[in-house]
Amino acid sequence: MDNKINWGITKDLQADIRYEPNACKNYVMDMSLGCPHHCLYCIFSPLEMKAYQLQNPDYKEETVLLKLDRFLEREDFPPCVYLSYSSDPLGNEDIINSTITVVNRLLEHNVNILFVSKGIFTDGILEAFAKKPQYIHVQVDVTSADQYRNSIVEPYAASYEERMNNVKKLASIKGLGNLNVRIDPMLPNIDDQPENIKKVAGDALRLGATEVIAGYVLVTGTVKQAWMKNEFLRPCAEALSEVTPTISGQQLFSLPFDDKLERLTRVEQLCKEVGIKMACCGCKDMRLKQTDFEWICHPFNRQMREKMMKEKPGYVLETEHLK
Repeated sequence: MDNKINWGITKDLQADIRYEPNACKNYVMDMSLGCPHHCLYCIFSPLEMKAYQLQNPDYKEETVLLKLDRFLEREDFPPCVYLSYSSDPLGNEDIINSTITVVNRLLEHNVNILFVSKGIFTDGILEAFAKKPQYIHVQVDVTSADQYRNSIVEPYAASYEERMNNVKKLASIKGLGNLNVRIDPMLPNIDDQPENIKKVAGDALRLGATEVIAGYVLVTGTVKQAWMKNEFLRPCAEALSEVTPTISGQQLFSLPFDDKLERLTRVEQLCKEVGIKMACCGCKDMRLKQTDFEWICHPFNRQMREKMMKEKPGYVLETEHLK
């Protein structure tokens, strides 16, 4: 596999696998340029669109389905691929159809798939997963049960009920590699209220998820300023006062680290109370890797770490060896 970094979406709008250091040093693939969900906090989709617009000034930042010709001609594959880095693999019907084609092709080559979505898992995608479920690692993103919050922050994503129904449907697939729920990105002072955490974590466990992946939102300075002008989002924006060391190196704001640790500790305890374990994202705040939190949220990376720890006690995972 060629490790050359190809930044962003290609000029000819071809979907293909690429190595992305900003995505936990993973191989990634997007089905679309732009994302139909238009979540307010999204960093990666706007970045990809702006990068593409620099090469194509006539581009109007609409969602564009990417072509699969180059991908379907591919003969070499990495051990794992993240679907999707800057978009949702279940964004709309056309994207879902493209995703099914990609999943089937990856499974033909026994590629592990990290699949993260706020969309609806259709019968077609579930049937594709069921062909080789041991290679499928799913994270259903369900940060809040509050319909009003979701209508503002994630206006075009599936509803809470639809996303939890996804968990139920996925849990019926025997042998699935992993089935987790992401409470990520949490908006401080909005999403991390005990009643919300216990509701989401409890429903996730009851319907078949085995773990919660928790993490706090990161925003650009421009987004933070915009949220300060919104009555509902202001309490969150006020709390995002620290420039956070992320894997990307961008200037992104999140909670001050000590505050974040205290809040994540409370979230972890609430998860324990309902009977489900919690992990967090160590790439969104690199300092979390030095704490006692379980920080690897990519299941394939975790499997590699556990394998190496058995072979070499005291081993610390450096994801460079996965390239």
